[in-house]
Amino acid sequence: MLKSWPKLAGILLVLAMVGVACAGPGSGAVQGVNQGNQARDFTLETLEGAELSLQDYRGKVVLVNFWATWCTPCRDEIPDIQAAYEAYQDDGFVVLGINVEESRQQLEPFVAELGITYPVLLDETGQVLKMYRAIGLPISVILDRDGVIQVRHVGLVTAAQLEHYLAELLPGGDKFDDSTT
Repeated sequence: MLKSWPKLAGILLVLAMVGVACAGPGSGAVQGVNQGNQARDFTLETLEGAELSLQDYRGKVVLVNFWATWCTPCRDEIPDIQAAYEAYQDDGFVVLGINVEESRQQLEPFVAELGITYPVLLDETGQVLKMYRAIGLPISVILDRDGVIQVRHVGLVTAAQLEHYLAELLPGGDKFDDSTT
């Protein structure tokens, strides 16, 4: 039995290395919806009719913001989110605004009025909201470049909070002009 021990140890080592190689970079986190989890992927239609998946943005810092037009705190935070998007998009920052349970017709004038230029996704059934276990609006989830949730912010996110969150994830993360607050 002792003679087979080195052979068994070698086989286990090879299996462990294959497992790590197959897992890929950044996948050490367990998939979920809380800070430290690998974010759950989703695919939704944009306001323009294209389909986008969260997975499409791997390699970028992503702010997933759940909102609705009837939500006053949502309306209040959108200008600061838009300003952050404009300040950091060249540094690999993306905002995905997920509108919850409203129609394209309801959104188009609202998006135009607020000057939203980041992708707006339609979660008309609330499926992604439920997947992320969001019980209220707004909620913002910030992912690092590996798709791991670094921030789960419930409620209105301010310009100062966005700047703080992004300063740790982006180069030049302190250039955001938060004078809009």
